[in-house]
Amino acid sequence: MITGGHLRAGLAVLRRHLRYARGNPRKLWWIARRALSLARTGALPGVLERHAVERDLYADYGQWCRRHETTDAAVLAARAAALPRRPRFSVLLPVYDPPAALLEATLASVRAQAYAEWELVIVDDASTDARVPACLAAAAAADARIRVACRAANGGIARATNDALAAATGEYCAFLDHDDTLAPDALLAMAEAVNARPDAALLFCDEDKLDPQGARTRPWFKPAWDAEWIRTTNCVLHFVVVRTDLLRSLAGLAEGVDGAQDWDLVLRVEEAVGRARIAHVPRVLYHWRELPGSTAAAAFEKPALAAAQRRVLEASLARRGETAAVLPTPDGWRIAWAPPSPPPLVSIVIPTRDRGALLRACVASIRAKTAYAPYELVLVDNGSVESDAREYLAALARDGAARVLQYAQPFNYAAQCNLGVREAAGSMIALVNNDIEVVTGDWLTELVALAARPGVGLAGATLWYPDGTLQHAGVILGLNGVGDRPWLGTRPGFAGPYGRARAVREVGAMITACAVVARDRYLDVGGMDESLAVSCNDLDLCLKLARAGYRHVITPYAELTHHESASRGYLDDPANVRGNADEEARFAARWAQELADDPLYNPNLALAGTAYALAWPPRTGTGGAGAVR
Repeated sequence: MITGGHLRAGLAVLRRHLRYARGNPRKLWWIARRALSLARTGALPGVLERHAVERDLYADYGQWCRRHETTDAAVLAARAAALPRRPRFSVLLPVYDPPAALLEATLASVRAQAYAEWELVIVDDASTDARVPACLAAAAAADARIRVACRAANGGIARATNDALAAATGEYCAFLDHDDTLAPDALLAMAEAVNARPDAALLFCDEDKLDPQGARTRPWFKPAWDAEWIRTTNCVLHFVVVRTDLLRSLAGLAEGVDGAQDWDLVLRVEEAVGRARIAHVPRVLYHWRELPGSTAAAAFEKPALAAAQRRVLEASLARRGETAAVLPTPDGWRIAWAPPSPPPLVSIVIPTRDRGALLRACVASIRAKTAYAPYELVLVDNGSVESDAREYLAALARDGAARVLQYAQPFNYAAQCNLGVREAAGSMIALVNNDIEVVTGDWLTELVALAARPGVGLAGATLWYPDGTLQHAGVILGLNGVGDRPWLGTRPGFAGPYGRARAVREVGAMITACAVVARDRYLDVGGMDESLAVSCNDLDLCLKLARAGYRHVITPYAELTHHESASRGYLDDPANVRGNADEEARFAARWAQELADDPLYNPNLALAGTAYALAWPPRTGTGGAGAVR
């Protein structure tokens, strides 16, 4: 249902787009086509809901900044003085015809840094506005740490940045755009992070936007490194710090992909050093100015950007020796992975008891709609007594449509899953509840392709309630207790803050109402803990796999309907949760550290109440780099 709040939020976004379009027919046509597409596909309510949610979640962002960010000079000086190691930063600043006032603000933000061990290396990329070189000359004359070089001809942002890299003398290079600004403690926080993580080759932080009036708005509180999301979205973006020697070994920024050169660099860094040497500093240290023509305002402002992004993603796949299709979607890029060749046998393990009509609908939807082959159905019956269910199970077994295993013990979801996996013939396991119905025919193809990739534990589907609202898109550990699902009840098209809800991404955990995992990986960690008969057994499995080095992935491209509460399972019935409070307590004690800090959920965000709301106070502490991740 579209509410007045949704409409007001949507109108605010429309006004912002129109302001940036400034009457340009091409841009106005893009706005019109986008609106028509959303209406035609039924995604408009979800998009309006996203804008309303973001507005409400961060309505108090200015107050939050004033209360929880430290700008006191004495406090910052004390932090700087306490550093055992003082790395030197080279701030690389390519410049080409920015508004003079904004350039001056950018330069001033560097000179105002509370940490003194820096140099600012500026390359003027043949600006045509005479005020620009005059401003740069004045800045260099005022501070010996500022050096300026001028190109004879415009070469683009990558070439100008590489010229600055060639002249850099710092141990680390930091990237800054010519109309953005740094927080006063940006370099200090990075220096603290380097002390905390001396192995880090790349460090990134949180950021926000500066609106045309200069007010801070729309914060982006990022997860720690997400190897899936970065493949389809530049979720690192600003502010990035990289070791200078590594940058030079990679030949700096790639040319020919201007607008996506920073994304390309981050991908190449990860390929070179691995995710363990990438650190996230969960503090807002960078302010990205929204101006007409900037990608902070709207991607459609730069028509060549999509082509550059596609080249970056395809080049990354080629370097890694991976085969996949790079596809545009209404929600951004998609990497469409293919399952292994030949496709492995998948054992679809379905714990069940009675409820024959429910099981019939589940099995019928799998058999009618699943495009993947080969698969087998393994039904684990927990002593069904209803005649309809017993007759249906017998018919499936008699016809060879399914293998039916008997579990003649008191209800234990974990034990039923374990039995099914042990008896499964497939090398891949799909754990499926008996109250699931298939929506997208390639659901199993998508999940197998993801779960078969190196380093992936569970690959989970996006699940919808029968009324078409969201039921599951991953679990945030520690949210509202041991864990909770974000964005419950939102409409199709709802992309969530930062677009994360409609992206293939890593999650700390998931429910296993529909999830695929390699059989050997499941068995290697001991499967589900059978002492957790009802509650938290799936979350416990997720954390055991994570401890073994696997990451978990949720995809929006495998969609199923979940008739939640129609069958027993984790959080499906409040009575089940109350009756198994001891299981939840034991799980919470076992994984206390993991529940306190889900790395895929920023510590500036709340653990009680609505997911992605601001935390008052944040869990980063009162100063410094906080919990570098």
